[in-house]
Amino acid sequence: MKTLPRDEAGKLWSLYWFDMKHEWFKIEVLQDYAGEDDSPSLRAWLAGDRQKSLELLKQEAYDNNWRKLCKQKHKQGVLMRRIRIIEKPLTPYTEWELEYYKLSNIPGGEQVFIVDKNSIKGLNLPSGDLMMFDDQRLVICTYDATGRMIQQTFYDEKDNLTSFLELKHDLLKIARPI
Repeated sequence: MKTLPRDEAGKLWSLYWFDMKHEWFKIEVLQDYAGEDDSPSLRAWLAGDRQKSLELLKQEAYDNNWRKLCKQKHKQGVLMRRIRIIEKPLTPYTEWELEYYKLSNIPGGEQVFIVDKNSIKGLNLPSGDLMMFDDQRLVICTYDATGRMIQQTFYDEKDNLTSFLELKHDLLKIARPI
């Protein structure tokens, strides 16, 4: 296990990503990641102009780096799955993000699921996002109060990932597609 600040974590994350051959799996737990995203469509959504937001979102979602990376991995046969933990009522950010997934992530090859946090009270969720690469490597992101990622903790084949694999299994049993 190794924890790195944001500005140093990208190189190791990229290594995990490009070495991945079979499956990428992510659990998202925050209800607002606005500290990570300042897109025009999000700003319009938060200002209450959903029509403008959706128009901008169609443009942003089609031509973004994440979608390109996912399409490439999907073409290589990598299963791309994401579980979004939601709390009701949905935050405006989460509402916008679910629309974004429909226009970008899913067409990019991701399977996106939601799980209501109230239905998983017995499960031990991380406080930040969790990304698993081929069930052998894992990254947990830590965020500040604004939803901006500040560090990542990396696990690899030498670390015990059993509890994380069990969490993945338990969430996939109850997750539903968006």
